[in-house]
Amino acid sequence: MDSLIVANLRQRPLRTAISVFGVAIGVILVVLFVGLARGMMHDAVERQSNVEAEIRFLPAGNPSLTSTPLMLPAGYARAILQGVEPTAENPDLIPKPPVAGVSAVSPVGSWMQSSAGGIGFEVVDGIEYDSFIRTTQLKMVSGRGLGDGLTPGTEHEAIVDRFYSEHNRSRDGEPVRVGSKIEALGHEFTVAGIYEPPMLGRVKIPLHTMQELLGGANNCSFLLVKCERQELAGQVIDTLKGYYPGNYVVNAADIPALYSQGLTSVEIFLQVVMGLALVISTLVILLAMYTTITERTREIGILKSLGASKGFIVMTIEKEAALISLLGVAFGFLVSLGGKYGIESNTRLMIELKPFWLLAAAAIGVLGGVLGALYPAIRAASLDPVEAISYD
Repeated sequence: MDSLIVANLRQRPLRTAISVFGVAIGVILVVLFVGLARGMMHDAVERQSNVEAEIRFLPAGNPSLTSTPLMLPAGYARAILQGVEPTAENPDLIPKPPVAGVSAVSPVGSWMQSSAGGIGFEVVDGIEYDSFIRTTQLKMVSGRGLGDGLTPGTEHEAIVDRFYSEHNRSRDGEPVRVGSKIEALGHEFTVAGIYEPPMLGRVKIPLHTMQELLGGANNCSFLLVKCERQELAGQVIDTLKGYYPGNYVVNAADIPALYSQGLTSVEIFLQVVMGLALVISTLVILLAMYTTITERTREIGILKSLGASKGFIVMTIEKEAALISLLGVAFGFLVSLGGKYGIESNTRLMIELKPFWLLAAAAIGVLGGVLGALYPAIRAASLDPVEAISYD
């Protein structure tokens, strides 16, 4: 029977190829879309987690953890570290002491712009370099650190992470390295250094420059607050909420969970993609096998006249569909791997291929093929041998 199945496939190579390609489309949809969603989310969580600061201090409202307009006064950083006292300009200001347990605070601006590769978006950070390195584990691996944006010559310089330098081109089309010119916020910046590990946005410019370009006065998007000891984070969070109510204070340890909550809509989208892949595979095999049964009506009648049972006919057709589906799965995997390499080589998008999702894609492809062939198989098994032999 196996030789019969192979012979049937070889007899109609174009239809077989089209059916294989149809199944492969469903597999590619699942592998690449799921891999892209998971890869980008995992990368974002990792870059957020690489910041050593235990606390994120954000403005009131429902701010984003990745990109928020400059809405938070950067003066909060000084207030947290040094306390607040009434001044001649503001004599009614309620005094507050420095927040106990805080070792460093760094204001950060965050802005989302179109990706330099033309696909998707990227986040640009505005930082005060000196305070930023005290609240994070940023280390320069090439070049030097970032200027303050106030000293002449430092206004339009940037630092980028190693991944950015390896996956992007400068404005003159060359690989990004120290001294290269890149674009951020619609202006040209000179790369002063390359850092590791990746954290927050991949491009960092002076906070003062971002404030000047975006008209953010002396504001930032959020503060990174580093504690003297990690176990003091809860105490510091409670103090910040008491001193500065109305603002949003997040424990950095909770950030992965917050991202997971945001995955709900992504999971719904992925379920739709998987359902679409199953429908595509089912319809492709259904149409292919139905047409095949119509063309092979006489041959099926001959098989039944020779004693072939209904089970034999059904199993033959189902095996043929399963073989087509397996070929489609294999082809889909090859295209997906090539697509992953091409996408990651030419963009900053990241695709994560996990064994579970590869198996899920394979199962969807095969299941769609088996389900699609079920009706044609039952129809073929139910043909009357005499009518089938006389079919023209």
